[in-house]
Amino acid sequence: MLEKYFQGIKDDPRDVRVDLHVHSCASDGTWSPEELVRHVKEAGIRIFALTDHNTIENVSRTSALARAQGVFFIPGVEIDSVHEGYTYHILGLGIDIENSGLKSLLKNQEERMEMRDKRAIAFLESKYPHVSAEDYERYEDDRSRGGWKALNYCIDKKLCSDYREFFALFPDDSPLSEPPGFHPAEDVISVIKKAGGCAVLAHPGASFYSPDYRTVLNDMLKMGIQGVECYHIENGEEVTRYALEFCNTHKLLVTGGSDCHGAFVRERRLGNPDVRLSDLVL
Repeated sequence: MLEKYFQGIKDDPRDVRVDLHVHSCASDGTWSPEELVRHVKEAGIRIFALTDHNTIENVSRTSALARAQGVFFIPGVEIDSVHEGYTYHILGLGIDIENSGLKSLLKNQEERMEMRDKRAIAFLESKYPHVSAEDYERYEDDRSRGGWKALNYCIDKKLCSDYREFFALFPDDSPLSEPPGFHPAEDVISVIKKAGGCAVLAHPGASFYSPDYRTVLNDMLKMGIQGVECYHIENGEEVTRYALEFCNTHKLLVTGGSDCHGAFVRERRLGNPDVRLSDLVL
């Protein structure tokens, strides 16, 4: 299904390094397309996918740069979705970034996230005199820092030093704890497919997913998921093993990636875990 993006590779698949989950400064990563491709090349990664959160802004530029550097590139996106009260991330790999349905969904997601952040700042305004919604509106975010506007605003206001402390500012009944109205997982999967992409459940072992990953995988299968990100640092050995067995049983794609955000999340580094083309089913 994704072979067309790396046709021409003649190396032994066991020697071809792959990373199908990477972020840039278009969402919450720190690297520009130029920096991203340079780091990918230096890491010896031959095939990679750009999968920014709810945006495809840097896909075209990254694709052109990768092609010029002889690196195989898969256009992608990571879309937030909801299912039974939990947020789930769905990767769209091999998408047509010009697809109108995909563009419409991503625009809507971005608007909803912006509204949630504004409500969060309004909540902080009621607690801290040096924070104001008006000041936040004027604030210009430096996207090379990674993260997102509300986070960086709060860091500059000395309310927190990183994203973990940012979330700790908000109690369970605050605006930030409210779901931002993401689309149902089933709808996200459908949109990705209609955009010519492969819908893949990202990191089934993520801490913010339902801990019952077996039920989650079966629910996603019923909703039409086409693959699972079996290799990811948040999965753990048990989740990885089960996900691989699940994909084999149901003839699903097997993918893997680092979820690298540049310098924003330092423990996530390109090529970690070390995934080879021979490990995957694409």
